[in-house]
Amino acid sequence: MDLLISGAWVWLFAALASSVLSAQNVEMNRRAGQESFRLNMWRMGISAVFWLPLAMLQEWPQDGWFYAVAIVSGISMIIGFTIQNDLAMKHNGRVAIIHMPLKAVLVFGLWILVNEQAWAHVLNNPLNDLGIVICLVVMVVALGNFRRNDVSWSSLKAVMPVVVLYGVCDVLARMVMVPGDMGAKLIVFLFVMSCASSGFSVLLLPWRPKPELPLMTPKLLRSGGWAALGGMMNQTLFFTALVLGPSPAYVSMVALLSPVWLLLYHRWAGIKDEASPVAGTVVVVAAIMLMWLAK
Repeated sequence: MDLLISGAWVWLFAALASSVLSAQNVEMNRRAGQESFRLNMWRMGISAVFWLPLAMLQEWPQDGWFYAVAIVSGISMIIGFTIQNDLAMKHNGRVAIIHMPLKAVLVFGLWILVNEQAWAHVLNNPLNDLGIVICLVVMVVALGNFRRNDVSWSSLKAVMPVVVLYGVCDVLARMVMVPGDMGAKLIVFLFVMSCASSGFSVLLLPWRPKPELPLMTPKLLRSGGWAALGGMMNQTLFFTALVLGPSPAYVSMVALLSPVWLLLYHRWAGIKDEASPVAGTVVVVAAIMLMWLAK
């Protein structure tokens, strides 16, 4: 029990909670029925307003790279959110998160390439890392069979920009934040990221999709507010796990549980879902093995 509540396991609890919120956020956005660009513009703008007072209480870092990564992450986020929400509106919430297994593979490889300690760990613990790779492959294959209707060539092509943008930003964020100073930096990072995301959205307004739709309605503001609340909690948990975890890839691997949470929710809510419980069980077992190997 002492091991489970030790600081070394905080990242795991945060990653698990983030995987649940990822599924909940995507499903909530789908049910809101709002055009994705406008929803995410308000989502990130409201998030920036919420983060502002907390950010003003922090000591801001002096590292210029820190702000560059936060800005790039914010711009990548609005692009990724728009693609994800469009997929969720056209298909279902689970299609919007099919980028996760591909991102996990990308981050795993990138982190080994850019981090000397990660590379040394691979050389010194080949069997352990082989087990992690096997768990990742099993999860990816199981998700591919989770519900075949969710995966098509067109949907995979649509999420590839999300895979690259999110994967590279995960690695960069881990490089500019370390566990020792994460507390203050994280709030400032999320504030700058939200500002960059909402600001980039404003710049894109002349080229926004469906320009005939109004930019502000009471329902859109309510949906944006709820999306901002869920997104802020999810981002806080995700980046906490990203920084504290042994590797940023592990957080993406735990996030592969999100489709399973959606399946459980659909069963509980009585929503028709043709996803395979067997494939979901395989994902859960592989995730448990991964968490044990990554301890």
